[in-house]
Amino acid sequence: MENDPPESSEDRSKHLLAAYMAQGLDKLTAFLDGNGISLPVLGVAMEQFTKSVFDLPEGTACKQGCAYCCHLKVGVSIPEVLVIYNELAAQTTPEGFEFLKERVLEVAAKGNTLTEDFWLSTRTPCPFLDIDKNQLCMIYTLRPFSCRAYHSTEIAACQKGFEQGRETLIPCFPLYRATTDMYASIFTKVLAEKGFFSYQVGFVKAFEILLKNKNASGQWLNREDVFAAAKLG
Repeated sequence: MENDPPESSEDRSKHLLAAYMAQGLDKLTAFLDGNGISLPVLGVAMEQFTKSVFDLPEGTACKQGCAYCCHLKVGVSIPEVLVIYNELAAQTTPEGFEFLKERVLEVAAKGNTLTEDFWLSTRTPCPFLDIDKNQLCMIYTLRPFSCRAYHSTEIAACQKGFEQGRETLIPCFPLYRATTDMYASIFTKVLAEKGFFSYQVGFVKAFEILLKNKNASGQWLNREDVFAAAKLG
């Protein structure tokens, strides 16, 4: 009998990702089954997922103050934006939260933030990027998983895409990006299976909905489709 061909590194990566994904799905399902579904519970789940994210691999070129990727469209799961909004509302001073609110609504009013073209053509910075202070993320510890996943091994490629205003292939570590991005997918899949309107949304648009509708979180938890206007295709 002939020996099976050796497994390629790509195949090993796919199998590893599938195993992580299955484990994450099972863990979140069991956690929600045991604790119910509420903002505090979703917050704990997101915190646990965040602790599971691997450190950036050696060879990553990203550094503090480099913010080219903070001018791109950000897609998130609905639980993520709910938790981030809730945490900011609880932790930030009224003045600080009002400042963030104005920043989000200002960006939202500029155009269709759900399209990649808006971000590429206008080079609009994320409303949570402090452009006046070292280009730092103002919600770094709470940032979405898609932001945590985004990285590069070549800053020049990021700069080129930003300056030319077009989508650019960014060299990175695909397995790291996939294993970090998957947490948003896990949230989306598990909540959809539990009967919620669960899909990927534009971060800025979804945050705008929460700012303009104080009941949006409760309505979503009551299985109402309040984020339809923020849904990404």
